[in-house]
Amino acid sequence: MSMINLFPTPIGSFKLNRALNDAELAFIINQDKTPNEGNTTSANTTVLECPELSELSEFIHTCVDAYFDEVYRPLYDVKLRITQSWLNYSEPGQYHHKHNHGSSIVSGCFYPHAEEGVDKIYFYKDGYQMLPITPRDYNVYNSSSWWIPVATGDLILFPSSLTHMVERVVAQETRISLSFNTFPVGYVGDDKKLTGLHL
Repeated sequence: MSMINLFPTPIGSFKLNRALNDAELAFIINQDKTPNEGNTTSANTTVLECPELSELSEFIHTCVDAYFDEVYRPLYDVKLRITQSWLNYSEPGQYHHKHNHGSSIVSGCFYPHAEEGVDKIYFYKDGYQMLPITPRDYNVYNSSSWWIPVATGDLILFPSSLTHMVERVVAQETRISLSFNTFPVGYVGDDKKLTGLHL
């Protein structure tokens, strides 16, 4: 039998090939925090625009461009702009609630601190399931959720509509992620098809 993976969900995985420097880490760790469901987030919602993270921002923008070109293959002049970016802090025993990202096309999570072999991000397949067939083993076709391991320096990109969460942290140190949203800038759709948007 031959299987065709029709309309797959593209998850991009990248790795920062250096350690964060002391100034970057100090900026990330010392942000003012605000309560979130299950953990805390930075009060600053544009952290990637701060000069302390300029090199990291350049890396993330390059990865977003690569993902967008690989997945969408835009014919016209359109790019993704990072609209908001913030830090998430999950102490041992805390979690990050199940959610997706509105007002965004592609979202991402970069990990300034995550424990390899322990930390994961969970993704969920939402929507109606007519008959719940219990599988003898799970695969990408019959699973309603899937987790991806993450470690310090990893960057994961995914469609913003994809529901995701983090289970309670079992590591001994705080798990820190930097999340962001994007929106297109440029020529979207096609004027001839009456779907044109010039953003």
